[in-house]
Amino acid sequence: MNLMFLTVAFFFVVLSAITVIAAELKGSGEHLKVGPLMRSGFFIASICAVSLSLLVFVLWLVLPLIFPSEEAGHIAQDFLGTVCWIIPIEIFTAVIVFTSNGLGKTFWVGVANAASIPVAVLLTWTLAFGNFGFEAQGVQGVALAILMTLTFRCACFLLLLRQREFTTISIFRDLPKTAATSPKRILQIGLPLGASEISLHGSIAVIGMFVSQLGVVPLAAHNIVWNIFILSHLLVFGLSRATVIRVGELNGRKEHSDRLFLTIKVSMVLTLIFSLFPFLVLFFQAKSIAGYYASDPGLTAQISSLLVIVAFIRPLDDASVILQAGLEGLKKTRQIFLVRVFCQWVIAVALGLVLSKTFGIYGFWGGLGVSFIFAAALFALSLRRSLSGRASEIG
Repeated sequence: MNLMFLTVAFFFVVLSAITVIAAELKGSGEHLKVGPLMRSGFFIASICAVSLSLLVFVLWLVLPLIFPSEEAGHIAQDFLGTVCWIIPIEIFTAVIVFTSNGLGKTFWVGVANAASIPVAVLLTWTLAFGNFGFEAQGVQGVALAILMTLTFRCACFLLLLRQREFTTISIFRDLPKTAATSPKRILQIGLPLGASEISLHGSIAVIGMFVSQLGVVPLAAHNIVWNIFILSHLLVFGLSRATVIRVGELNGRKEHSDRLFLTIKVSMVLTLIFSLFPFLVLFFQAKSIAGYYASDPGLTAQISSLLVIVAFIRPLDDASVILQAGLEGLKKTRQIFLVRVFCQWVIAVALGLVLSKTFGIYGFWGGLGVSFIFAAALFALSLRRSLSGRASEIG
């Protein structure tokens, strides 16, 4: 699953550029141009679908070489062979989802995603574990449950086209393309974002490899804490998407930089408020949370210590994510890529490796914390420069 998601993530993030372009078109009153934008999005999605099919096929071929036993490799192949069929549909429906988000219609997208959770649980309980009269299918049942859940979600996403905002949009009518709605523009904005995503997965994988040299217990603690870190970050991620949409819309209206700065400032305040609850939970309930994941005293102690560190560095990452969203709303994605690559590799990986010589696994998480500080500072400088330049142009 991790390998498959890493393969797929790049293409989805590239297509997410549609969100900020659609928001800008809405803000500028050029709502009808969303149709050509979606047409360009579907064109890129077709290229992505073909590329993904080839990549997933190669992944399917090499799976037996990755696993230590032939049986495990074949199980993984069967799993991937079932799940992969939904990927092309997911890619095409992503165009609709990102367009809906850009037009500010995020409610039903959230409903569809939320509705997928109980569907996934019910199907897994039924097919994998054999309930309601079905025979237990184990791993293959899990794969079928994922396939059916994603198919259900894609069907819900197709219904987004029934929203009022789409009634005046003609996707396939021969409307003239502009530079703002061309496939080239989507790629110009999206490719740096996709590359940033790959850089993130790559740097975390490398850190995991270095942590594995410290032993099984530190590796287990690191992986568990990283999963908790990502889970506690989901709400702020939603706020960052709202920031991208709002800044993109204001940018399309040619609003003054002060208005854009106020929007980012409000998002930052909301983010820090929402960060308070995870901070309190992680700081004061670290031992209780660790107990849910492990019974070994050494592992539990290490997890709880890392969770305390996470409690303090999470707000730093939250701040950097909101500042990044401001730049994304202004379509300054190349700056995002440069900052992220520098912070992830030069600071998080390199500095973390140096600190680990003295502090062990805590050195790597210290490196991550410092990388978040640098990312927030560099994003703030980039935003200030971009907004100052915008004020000069308007003036």
